[in-house]
Amino acid sequence: MKEKVELTGIVLGSYPVKDYDKRVVLLTKERGKITAFANGARKMNSAFSGITEPFNYGKFSVYEGYDAYRFAGGEIKEYFQKVKNDIEGICYGSYFCEILEYLCVEGVGDADILNLLYMSLKALEKKIVPYNLIRRIYELKVLSLEGEMMSAFFCAKCGEEKVTSFVSSLNGLVCDDCKKYVSDSYSMSESAVYTIQYILSSPINKLYSFNIKEDVFAQLDHVIDIYFTEHIDKKFKSLEILSTLA
Repeated sequence: MKEKVELTGIVLGSYPVKDYDKRVVLLTKERGKITAFANGARKMNSAFSGITEPFNYGKFSVYEGYDAYRFAGGEIKEYFQKVKNDIEGICYGSYFCEILEYLCVEGVGDADILNLLYMSLKALEKKIVPYNLIRRIYELKVLSLEGEMMSAFFCAKCGEEKVTSFVSSLNGLVCDDCKKYVSDSYSMSESAVYTIQYILSSPINKLYSFNIKEDVFAQLDHVIDIYFTEHIDKKFKSLEILSTLA
């Protein structure tokens, strides 16, 4: 067993193993996604019980082993209790965590991805921005951070600056002239185009600082749903649960 290391991160998931242990998946600033085993964490009096819950943000101590980490403790700074007390909040938060469990590579640190998850959980907690808008912002931004950024600032076909429609086969937005030559274009308002550009270009701490009208959200919802589904070919359990609550 190697030396103990201190990592800043968020618990993505916590899963039972054996009789009393947990397998904890952490997203950390320093080492990206890691898996640590917390011995005895499911016992009633375990010091690991509360700190290994999903969404917890703080500093975690782990021992680095040859093929896995062993949980040694932690100091939680944010429990996101308001999210945990709301069934919809839990579903959306779990969905965000599931996406990162799927996308993130073991051992590769990424402060931006961690910050995105943190700010998204804060947005769920504050309830200023509707949950469904938080979801679409998160989906579009996480893809851009993972190298799958939508082409939204220039026509994906000719490079024209003014774009008006989304074309899934071109992975982005196109101008009025170019949309005539494709069969899968979806016309968008200026407000919807601007919203997508804002999400892609804004710093993470400014993402959840706006709201939009229902008609604009309907366009955003349609476009990002198609874009995300084309890039992430996976069914997420939290979304299935969320659909039963609608």
